[in-house]
Amino acid sequence: MAAVGFGGAYYFGWFGPEDVHASPPGPCDLLDTDAASEIAGNGEGLEVYEADHSYAYGAEGLECVVTPGYGAASGHEVDLRTTVFTSRVDGIRKENGVEAATGYFYGSRPESDGSESATCPDGRLPLSGTANGSGHALYRMDNLVVEVEVLPAGDEAEETLDEAGRTQAAVDLLCDAVSGME
Repeated sequence: MAAVGFGGAYYFGWFGPEDVHASPPGPCDLLDTDAASEIAGNGEGLEVYEADHSYAYGAEGLECVVTPGYGAASGHEVDLRTTVFTSRVDGIRKENGVEAATGYFYGSRPESDGSESATCPDGRLPLSGTANGSGHALYRMDNLVVEVEVLPAGDEAEETLDEAGRTQAAVDLLCDAVSGME
């Protein structure tokens, strides 16, 4: 009978990894805003701001956005998102935050160009590639997912980075952000 109880508890998600992160860290504190500002360009009134990015069931997210200022002749928007997936009880079933973060992490995998995945200087291996023309890099730490996206230039602006350059910039900014978290 005890085996059935433990098996049922495991099946309903009551055994599993514990949430480590309770709320997302401030993304603008993690982002090297000077480096992001160089990527964004030097238009009038370069903008750096933090925004809510809670979009997924069981997740709380924040986003730091660096956009070229009005009338910028060149540059890219840079977004750094921190999303915490927390465990939730739905009836008698427990949805685990780490498992939700893992599902999001692999479900958001960017398209690979076939080259070897980039590695951070400290040995971390983020997922990286392109998503709708944007350079995209993700890293998961327990129930926290950190993402950096470098978007194509707007209609009026000239692109200073090609697609591979946007991906490498996203990886560089991500590696810098997660290296300061431990």
